[in-house]
Amino acid sequence: MSARARMPSRTGWKPLVRESFLAPFPAAVRECLCEVEMTGTTPISSHAFAIVGGSRFLRSEALHRLLASFGGDAAGDVGPSRFDGEHAALADVLDEARTVSLFDERRIVLVDDADTFIQANRAALERYCSAPAGEGMLVLLCDSLPRNTKLCKILADKNAVVACEPPRGRAVVDWIMVRTRERYGKQMTPAAAQSLRDHVGDEPGQLDGEIAKLSAFVDARAQITPQDVLALTGSNREENVFAVTDALAAGDAARALNRWEQVLATDRAAPGRAIAGLAWGVRQLIDARRDCDAGAGFGEVAARLRTDPTTARRRLERFSTRDLEEQQRDLLLADVALKTGATTLEVAVERFIVKHCRAAG
Repeated sequence: MSARARMPSRTGWKPLVRESFLAPFPAAVRECLCEVEMTGTTPISSHAFAIVGGSRFLRSEALHRLLASFGGDAAGDVGPSRFDGEHAALADVLDEARTVSLFDERRIVLVDDADTFIQANRAALERYCSAPAGEGMLVLLCDSLPRNTKLCKILADKNAVVACEPPRGRAVVDWIMVRTRERYGKQMTPAAAQSLRDHVGDEPGQLDGEIAKLSAFVDARAQITPQDVLALTGSNREENVFAVTDALAAGDAARALNRWEQVLATDRAAPGRAIAGLAWGVRQLIDARRDCDAGAGFGEVAARLRTDPTTARRRLERFSTRDLEEQQRDLLLADVALKTGATTLEVAVERFIVKHCRAAG
């Protein structure tokens, strides 16, 4: 289906979202989102959706775009209700979906890792999705939903299945270049994109994290080159400056300083990207902290931080959003001082590490 395609709604035929809005997604994702995404404030007619795919990152991206199709604030001030599919009770989930919101908003109910939940409650979910009650919206996020199952057919008939298949083969390189342009406002050459794939692999979440690092590294420069990729993701990437961010989040000043000294000793390019690397790590924590404050689970934000939920919880519980924003301001001041000659890189980074590890401890 073309991104210029149309679909019927209660108020007639409405254009779907612009192609640029969907460009960061593989073709399969764009096609599915074209079927469910609407411009303006026209409500989506379906009250149940399934977002399907093995990539937690792509599922999270598709969920955000699905919610944005309600006008950007569909979740209201209270945020969606979230359930862990491993332990959720069917009655609790459906009661939440049927409950009328006190704020006159559509209630959104999310079931994360819903494969077990679907398997245990398939017949009841088939009945509910055939004729959902109330104005709530139920979203099932799962690894798989076979097309030959009755539940999938019911949702597919309502254009309510979003298949988040990751790009494969040559499409991975195309995805990297489009993601870089659409999400980060940078241009990545085909050679750089291929080099990034060679070093990192095909997992979209990991690729997105590396693209974010590269975008911070090149700073005001518009283009990301193969040399930039090699500097950040080459053979020394396990020893690079971004490892300092993990120790900082853990409040371990000794380990952070030790790691920083190792980076300086083994990576000649480290001084050129130190502040950018730390700034990227802090921005990731700020985004994850805000997601948690809005109701996201640690399992979801763990994908952003490329770690497990337990580690994500430990890192985020050490800092408030205000603490992290102060770190971001301090890095900006350190960068200015460095560029104006008011300090050295070593002094600036060491002061930053000691100050904020002490705050986290």
